[in-house]
Amino acid sequence: MREIVRNCRLCQESMDNSPFMLCQTCLKESEQVWNFIKKNPFVSIKDISVATEVSFEKVERMINFGKERQQRVVNRE
Repeated sequence: MREIVRNCRLCQESMDNSPFMLCQTCLKESEQVWNFIKKNPFVSIKDISVATEVSFEKVERMINFGKERQQRVVNRE
């Protein structure tokens, strides 16, 4: 049986045999970011980055990734 090797959608690190789209680090950081956004819906990306200690670029990629996923769902309906 062949191993599936994927790259994390956010940091592009290679992940051996993982069913997820994100590596463990990005998964944890993503959870932190989304929890912060839920509690503070009108903050800037810079504020999110400072509060969660996740880089500005990565927060921006997370938000764009979320928008892309949402758009795919809307297009299916």
